[in-house]
Amino acid sequence: MAPGNLSGAGRAPRIPLVDAARGAALAAMTLYHLTWDLGFFNLIPPEWPFDPRFVTFGNAIAASFLALVGVSLALSARGGLNLRAYLKRLALVAGAAGLVSLATWLAFPDSFIFFGILHCIAAASVMALAFLRAPWPVAALAGLAILLAPALIGGPAFEATQWWSGLGVVEPRSNDWRPLFPWSGFTLLGLAGAQALLAHGVPERLAAWRSGGPIGRWLSLGGRHSLLFYLAHQPVLFALVFLASQAVGPTPLAGPRASAEDRFMSGCVSQCVRIGAVAEKCERACACVVRDSKAANLWAGVTSEKLTAEERARYDALTRQCLRAEPVR
Repeated sequence: MAPGNLSGAGRAPRIPLVDAARGAALAAMTLYHLTWDLGFFNLIPPEWPFDPRFVTFGNAIAASFLALVGVSLALSARGGLNLRAYLKRLALVAGAAGLVSLATWLAFPDSFIFFGILHCIAAASVMALAFLRAPWPVAALAGLAILLAPALIGGPAFEATQWWSGLGVVEPRSNDWRPLFPWSGFTLLGLAGAQALLAHGVPERLAAWRSGGPIGRWLSLGGRHSLLFYLAHQPVLFALVFLASQAVGPTPLAGPRASAEDRFMSGCVSQCVRIGAVAEKCERACACVVRDSKAANLWAGVTSEKLTAEERARYDALTRQCLRAEPVR
């Protein structure tokens, strides 16, 4: 069955199971961000969010969101893609991404979100249009190629485009960074999977699924309003955890607060491992960054996230120098 054309005016009915899956991803994301907030306010050990297992959990959540974008696009196009509805949704996601960038720039100027999950969803949604009319194996192969690209062709030559491509070496400082490579690959894999199901008529059976309990109904409700939930949940969580921290103070569970150097090393190594590097090599490279930042009188600005533009350029340069001296790949 063909995925449909780009000018169809029909609108395919929603599939509650897909909404429930999106709602489950939202629930997992809420738990993920709650843990970050608890660590930020020292209500749990602040190094917990940097644990490789927790980082993997966060990556799995992001991958599920991006895959569901591809699934939803394929399903919405099965009767002919409603271009007006598609553009409206794309504008909402792109606008929300811009709002996230602005809000985080005001709150955390040294680590604001310039290409996070919403930015990637918007870009991947446009990329996926090229595969709507193609046989599903084409989208699947393209998705796998995008997933493998950072390991196969990534390197210093792509550093200028690193902020959006993900093919460079130095990971930018950001509270949420999901570049096109490898993350948009999950959208194409989701698209391919849904296209394969469409070819065998499986969605007709999936469309008959209905939640039999309150949890499923709540998940489906959240999935139907995922963008609104995404924008609202973190400010609410952050405010609630802040109020809790003011009421109870640091808890015994949090233990003694780690030093600035320990916190930096934990975050640096976790980010380095996330791009597929060896942990031991990451530790040496991150230690080099700490040592050289202190020698260059940049350490106070690094730990307080208050580097000037000139200091940021110097810090980025010494980071690249450390990566050349202690290659992680």
